[in-house]
Amino acid sequence: MGIVGSLLDLIILAAAGRWLLPHVVRFLQGHGQVESNYTGHTVPRGLGVFLWLLLWLHQLTIQLTSFAAGRELEANRHVFAFAATLVFLLGWTDDLIGHKEVKGLRGHFRYWKESKTVSMGAVKALGIASAAAWLVISVHNKQTPHLWVGGQIVMVMLMTNALNLLDVRPGRSLKVFFAGIAAVGLLGFAIARHLPVDGLQPLGPILLGAAFLYGTDVRGRGMLGDAGANLLGFTLGYAVLMCLPWGLQLFITAVLGYVHRQAEVSSLTLLIERNRFLHWLDRLGRT
Repeated sequence: MGIVGSLLDLIILAAAGRWLLPHVVRFLQGHGQVESNYTGHTVPRGLGVFLWLLLWLHQLTIQLTSFAAGRELEANRHVFAFAATLVFLLGWTDDLIGHKEVKGLRGHFRYWKESKTVSMGAVKALGIASAAAWLVISVHNKQTPHLWVGGQIVMVMLMTNALNLLDVRPGRSLKVFFAGIAAVGLLGFAIARHLPVDGLQPLGPILLGAAFLYGTDVRGRGMLGDAGANLLGFTLGYAVLMCLPWGLQLFITAVLGYVHRQAEVSSLTLLIERNRFLHWLDRLGRT
């Protein structure tokens, strides 16, 4: 797709997103998908459905354009869209029937031990592992050691869950998502002097949707929910796969492992509030 076509596609998607967002909010409110946020205000939850709708609206538009021009759609776009859909549906289901008081590996194990029932969080983890494996194997770079494929799957899983762990305060997950995408893009370009533009095109609708949701989320007027936070994390993990060499991926995986360890033994919110700079960033834009 040429530059003009890409810009036109972006303009159409932006117009559709502006029209769609208030309808999504009303849909969630009308179907009782509301929840009290950390301040006690009742707001719509599950705004991640907006990201997913934009993803598939864009997918449909590109599919129709490619069909009309007699071109085949890039394989990466198909894989990412379907794998991301699986992640979204798992998060959406967890939003609907999951037990919010069950947290962490220990919590899910304790829930299974006491109730003899697998928690929705555990089911979601298995599903995300499957989606991550599908994505990693499909976009595998021959320059990446085969032994690291398992590490890449773990990285995408941890990234997907990390942004969900952070989504306990308005705007926090989106800020980390935007900062992460920017850092990955800059690092990837600095190392390789180019970015895999075709491979990164599926990220466009998620980035645009996240920009639309930022004002609502950071002001505490709506919640991404697991459906949205998991989808953002999965998208960021995909960007790392496509842009960064395996050595940096290994480092990122170690950092994500540390974050998850801290979330198990302490509170990420408490750690952020103890750091003056992180606390200022976390509060930035929040009302």
